[in-house]
Amino acid sequence: MGRIAILGGTGPEGVGLAMRLAHVGEEILVGSREAPRAAEAAARIAAAVPGASVCGGVNEVIAVDAEYVVLSFPFDGLAPFLAAHADKLAGKIVIDIINPLTVRRGVFSVPQIPEGSAGELTQQMAPKARVVGAFKTLSAEHLREVHEPLAGDVILCGEDQAAKEEVAQLVRRIPNLRPLDAGAMVNSRAIEAMTALLLNLNRRYKATTSVQILGID
Repeated sequence: MGRIAILGGTGPEGVGLAMRLAHVGEEILVGSREAPRAAEAAARIAAAVPGASVCGGVNEVIAVDAEYVVLSFPFDGLAPFLAAHADKLAGKIVIDIINPLTVRRGVFSVPQIPEGSAGELTQQMAPKARVVGAFKTLSAEHLREVHEPLAGDVILCGEDQAAKEEVAQLVRRIPNLRPLDAGAMVNSRAIEAMTALLLNLNRRYKATTSVQILGID
């Protein structure tokens, strides 16, 4: 579908998504603030996915070189990056997979965010980007197990319908995943809260959960 840059792609979720996308033949650029860390993550992905087209680089550099940009920073790093580099995202499809989470006494929750959600913050700070929230409820552990099938729905939200349709095509490239369009970006608030719920269920039941919406053919 074109080069996919995963910014902040050295963390568990970024590496996992990179592995899955590389496994289905997508060209992946892994980003970090530090080029050696990006190169190390790219090497790990290449080792896990023989034949993968993957390389590493500095976040703001690979963002320019890619057709699609995935944001997988820790939430605290999102606003500083956008303040410095939002112009590099103009016109690009930007896939927000960030979940702003806090843990208190072993319980995950979503903090109060003035903009409402990570997705809304991204769209406000990068108004010329075509932002789509996606992949937020997928387990990093399951993503990394590239030879095991995934299951569940990937819930999409955003204001740009054509961008959502392109991201839906990307989701369909990964076997057994179904994209569902949840409408406007405001719904990313509920999706991010759902991720906190899944993590709490995982901890209680010693499981790895995902989301599947019933009643939609």
